[in-house]
This record gives sequence, structure tokens and C-alpha cells, in this order.
Amino acid sequence: MELKLKYFGIIADITQKKEELFFVEEDTITLKLLQSKIEIKYPKILDIKYSIAVNQKFLQNDFLLEKDDIIALLPPFAGG
Repeated sequence: MELKLKYFGIIADITQKKEELFFVEEDTITLKLLQSKIEIKYPKILDIKYSIAVNQKFLQNDFLLEKDDIIALLPPFAGG
């Protein structure tokens, strides 16, 4: 399955891209399993805290992804 990943902030710096089509061999994959595959490909991501949104929503780790989902990796937010 191919999934569309979007990277923001320091995560885009680590991956050296703002988005990519990420291929996984599984026909069904959870958000948690995808996260572990991303961390294997980009181990420096483990050095930062980040959030993952699917279709602009924060979901549970056991959420099953579909091929048309858009997954965004978001760095920590600062605000005031």
C-alpha cells in the first residue's frame, strides 16, 4: 500500500522532504506500525517528540489506515 506522508518543521529537515509517497508491504496497517516503519527509515525522528495526524485528525495508535489517507508528521507546537 502507498500512503501520502507530509512532513513539517524539523521533521521536514530530518527527512529532507516536505512530502512523500511511503510504501508499506501490508494491505492493512495501523498508525502505530506505520510510525515504527517511518522511525526505521528516519531514525533521527526518534530524537524529537512529534505528533501524527491522519486527515487532519489526531487518532489512536490502533487506527487502521487506508490508501487515500493523508498522514502528517507534526513537530512540537509553540504558542502563546
